[in-house]
Amino acid sequence: MTLSWFECKVTYERAGEKGLNTKVNEVYLTQGFTFTEIEKRLTAELQPQVTGTFDIMKMERTKYNELVDSNEENADKWFKCKIVMITIDEVSAKEKKTSVVILVKAEDVAGAVKNLTKHMEDSIMNYDLAAVNESNIVDIFRYEG
Repeated sequence: MTLSWFECKVTYERAGEKGLNTKVNEVYLTQGFTFTEIEKRLTAELQPQVTGTFDIMKMERTKYNELVDSNEENADKWFKCKIVMITIDEVSAKEKKTSVVILVKAEDVAGAVKNLTKHMEDSIMNYDLAAVNESNIVDIFRYEG
């Protein structure tokens, strides 16, 4: 089995202001092997926040080539950065382009570009930044096995 990332959309109730329950819809990225394992793990991670109903509305495997975390205090968002890697085929001498999606944590788009650039500075591959979009991912749960 291969370790994969699963994007999970959940709906649950948690204590809001003045003790009233508030219904929230959130997206979490969870790493694991199977849908069953992800469901169990996500439920365990979120159970302390839940005061009422809890439903996993959608789970799907996603393909992120890398995750770039940040220790910056205000970095609280995840950005999907699409880069196009450019290589030259040694036999045909033709340019080959391969798209890659890297998830980058930052405060804003400018911070995401800065963090991605810093992450890529040791790469010997040429690349173009094709897109940077804020994701709706609230938190990430990495595999602990």
